[in-house]
Amino acid sequence: MDIYKILKFNNSVKSHRVKFLGLWLLSVLNKRYLAIQMDPVLACNLRCKMCYFTDDDYVKKNMKGIFAEENLENVAKAIFKNALKLQIGCGAEPTLFKHNTKLIEIAKNYKVPYISMVTNGNLLDKKDVSDFATAGLDEFILSMHGVTKTTYEDLMDKGIYEKFHAVLQYITEQKKTHPKLRLRINYTFNQDNFHELKDFFSVYDQYAIDIIQLRPIDKIGETKYNEFSLKAIEESYFEVSDFLKNEAQKRKITLLYPQSIYRNEDETLKVKTGNDSSYLIPYTYCYVSPKYFWKDDFDWKTETFSNWQQRNNWNSSLLKNVFVSKKKLETTNRNMLNYSVEIN
Repeated sequence: MDIYKILKFNNSVKSHRVKFLGLWLLSVLNKRYLAIQMDPVLACNLRCKMCYFTDDDYVKKNMKGIFAEENLENVAKAIFKNALKLQIGCGAEPTLFKHNTKLIEIAKNYKVPYISMVTNGNLLDKKDVSDFATAGLDEFILSMHGVTKTTYEDLMDKGIYEKFHAVLQYITEQKKTHPKLRLRINYTFNQDNFHELKDFFSVYDQYAIDIIQLRPIDKIGETKYNEFSLKAIEESYFEVSDFLKNEAQKRKITLLYPQSIYRNEDETLKVKTGNDSSYLIPYTYCYVSPKYFWKDDFDWKTETFSNWQQRNNWNSSLLKNVFVSKKKLETTNRNMLNYSVEIN
């Protein structure tokens, strides 16, 4: 299954009514449509300056917990049957979890079509890459905040630039054994690291990268880096993004990027676009961690997603959204999927 073709199709459907009608039909037929974002452990080995892990008080209060190995099967039984995708790692570092191979194997047993892992990569070794790929991982998503060593190690505090490159090489080599394995780069940009993207391919062209996502900085907590304005790069954004689009096309790399980085900073720090794909997020985006499980009243230890759907008249709620205005839906819109998807 190509998850990026699904994203592109979702973006191409402009009517939120059609989207919710399709989602309602999938739900009624008990098909897969959940995008599960799972943090098996709430901890991180780095202190990236754009991340809430630089807020000691927040970390002490909120970032604690780990799934017991014996609970993984219970989690899978509750929701994996309806999962279109499982992403291991979301707001924390999954490679601190010691049972990722087992988690991937369980997801494969439940026939989850697409399994990815989001990581800073600094704890991965060659054996990890091989074990995860052999277990059935479809995609490594590596986070980076700088093209050069100086910027990378400054913004990704405690990160080691040479280690990051070594991991990219491990994955590139592993793809020779597992040709369907994908390598994606998530580049979170701000006004200070954006222009380094002009040199991206001169530094990283030797690695077998399949997907690149450009992610504008978003305020997700109190962070050490606090320059959230993108006004300084608004004029040059199109030049750089067009350059990356052309270079990605030459290399047959899929590029995910916002069409614009315009923000009305008096109202919001989120990038605004005409794409309304994010309206589906409260109904498809399933966050799972040792402290939180998607919906407050969902007890994953005693019920399945199907049980929860029936108890909450979920299908009726989806159908009602077919007739709800965009303005009302915007109150729940997180603006997370508003990216153009260029598949090459």
